[in-house]
Amino acid sequence: MKSTSLCLLLASLSLAASAAAPDLMATAAKIDELVNAKLAKEKITPNKPASDEIFVRRVYLDVVGRIPTLQETTTFLKNSDPDKRTQLIDKLLASDGYMQNFYNYWADILRMKSQMVGGGQSLPAFYGYSNWLKSSLRENKPYDQMVREVVTADGKSYENGAIGFYIRDYNMPLDNMAVTTQIFLGTSMVCAQCHNHPFDKWTQMDYYQMAAHTYGMTSSNGLSNPLLAQAIYGGGERKGGKAGKNRYGGNVSKFDLPEGVERKDIGRAMTEILRPLRYNTVLDQTDKKALALPHDYQYTDAKPKQKIEPVIPASFSKDGKIVKDGQQPITAYAAWMTSKENPRFTTVIANRLWRKLMGQGLIEPVDEITDSTVPSNPQLMTFLEETMKSSNYDMQVVLRAILNSQAYQREAYTKDVELGEVYNFPGPLLRRMSAEQIWDSMVALYKPNPDAPSIATKVESEITLRRVEWLDRALNSLTPQQLQACTVKIAQKQKELAAEVRAAQEKMEAASAAKDEDAIREARRLIQSQRKRIDAAVQAIVYDTGFKRFAELAREGKLGEFSKDEAFAKEIAAAIKTKNGADLSMEEALGILAKQRRARLQEQAKARFKADMDRFKVEEKNDKTSLAAWENFRDTYMLRAADLRSPAPNGHFLREFGQSDRELVENSNDEASVGQALMLLNGKTFSHLMNRYTVIARALDKAKKEGGESVIDTVYLSLLSRKATAEEKALLQPIADNADATDRGDVLWTVLNTRQFFFIQ
Repeated sequence: MKSTSLCLLLASLSLAASAAAPDLMATAAKIDELVNAKLAKEKITPNKPASDEIFVRRVYLDVVGRIPTLQETTTFLKNSDPDKRTQLIDKLLASDGYMQNFYNYWADILRMKSQMVGGGQSLPAFYGYSNWLKSSLRENKPYDQMVREVVTADGKSYENGAIGFYIRDYNMPLDNMAVTTQIFLGTSMVCAQCHNHPFDKWTQMDYYQMAAHTYGMTSSNGLSNPLLAQAIYGGGERKGGKAGKNRYGGNVSKFDLPEGVERKDIGRAMTEILRPLRYNTVLDQTDKKALALPHDYQYTDAKPKQKIEPVIPASFSKDGKIVKDGQQPITAYAAWMTSKENPRFTTVIANRLWRKLMGQGLIEPVDEITDSTVPSNPQLMTFLEETMKSSNYDMQVVLRAILNSQAYQREAYTKDVELGEVYNFPGPLLRRMSAEQIWDSMVALYKPNPDAPSIATKVESEITLRRVEWLDRALNSLTPQQLQACTVKIAQKQKELAAEVRAAQEKMEAASAAKDEDAIREARRLIQSQRKRIDAAVQAIVYDTGFKRFAELAREGKLGEFSKDEAFAKEIAAAIKTKNGADLSMEEALGILAKQRRARLQEQAKARFKADMDRFKVEEKNDKTSLAAWENFRDTYMLRAADLRSPAPNGHFLREFGQSDRELVENSNDEASVGQALMLLNGKTFSHLMNRYTVIARALDKAKKEGGESVIDTVYLSLLSRKATAEEKALLQPIADNADATDRGDVLWTVLNTRQFFFIQ
């Protein structure tokens, strides 16, 4: 992994620069001046200022991704401070809710998936990637630094989570280039991967010259320790005298093999040994791995299969060859991309942030910018770019300025903006909530402190990453001789299992002919268990050997000589204290670690349950059971979207309401569907909200004591951040006046199913 010194330097510079950030109110006023000038030029009357009721709901949805709670709404509406809007904006931008909301936003853009590739084997890489993004947002890391980190990311998933950017496009480096330019440069080059772009200036040569900078960012499933790689693959000749080349540049090893084990068996054994570590390493080989044109290249400026040097195409920039002597191409490329001198980079992020808050970009689409693209308000676009640069790419500076502007704080524009129509922003566009905003609003109605990140999700992430870290460190702790011996044992085990499978297959054929169902099931069970048995053998023979070396070093107080990671050393030392280190397997040690992590969760859950019993005055056994069930559901299912599987599984509320499948950049949708209507009408979401322990149910119980009108106002303030009108009260009063909790639920159900609830006004 690259040195962190550059990142630390950039971080210190950004902190120093933040002190000289643009004046907030002057920046907001300049935004208004430029918006108003364009409105006046087009003879458009700006919308009137939004009321506090509209503003508080809008700003919560836009910044923290959910509706405000009843308490948050009433506190804001009662506040008479003239600066209360600015104060609220500052509070929200500093909250966990901001991190979760913008995590959802960037996860959609970056196509972040729990299972990026290879099924569950890429889960550690996802957790590392997810943790990197969340911490970047929580720290308010400068945007240009974030981009440099993902574009240059190499190392292990447990050390550098940003490598998920390349794991996501495993074995597809050319596709990754198309995504990179789309996301960070607002340029659609994907067509030029196969031929000259039919509607833009990009040629296939342009595409390959750009891709040559990143082509060597290799997602490796091989041995990362060169000494171990040499022990298995380096030197010697294959049987028959022919040297066998391998991925490390050496020849197939000549270490002695027992009778019955061949060189090809060693290769198969290594595949099994490395299987648990797949999709968790990215190597920067951009100075070694050259990109060649395709075999069917059809243009006259080069020949098929010709090697391509990394060059910034002249049609993109005048920079040309940006790679200096001794410099990694990827480092030069990232520096060029994120430079303040690269206008496209700044335009794209400024435009994205404007669009996020106002509903439409000054340039649309945001990721198909061409030389002929003209912003709807060029002066405003330029000002936002300059603000972004002068703040050293502090996204919150730009967000805060827009949020404080009159342009943002006007009533929404409620008419449709047709495709290709120029929109001049008399107010933000009326928008339907995203799937994540709807779901997170349900979470806010369901439980207190809805923005608190899930501790359970954090623990699962830690355990998953720790497992792959321990496996990797255990493998790399072996001596070359130990790895050779272990590999031979795995090869022998594979041959043994293969013989058993062949025998089982013969038995199954005989059993099938004899129609012996019991024998068929037994033979099938033996065949299907082969994967588990080889995995168990790899764990016991290879990884436990490495772990026992850790245990020996830890007992002798010498683990620091092997690893400088203090946290890792402490965890190993803590694990072997629970049992004799010589008898402790890695899986047992990891189990101890996981148990310790989860024990803290259980202690917190017990303390919370006791506090809730006192608060709700729960004494009966049935009531205790009901409360325990509610708390378990709250802590395992009613989590913010940022803490759930990404994307949610098919059939989940989030997917039904249009959450992106993360296959394409910004692939979510806000179209209504019959499935959504059925889920609201007949699904379990509403019944969960009416559990007597939820935030909204308790608020309705309290309101009932004050009368039916209070019930109606409580529902409206909780869902729409305003009290009901006289007409709305007249319609709902007969239902609200009834004493039954079901009737109070009917009031909630009615308002929850209105269009008003689902739109950001």
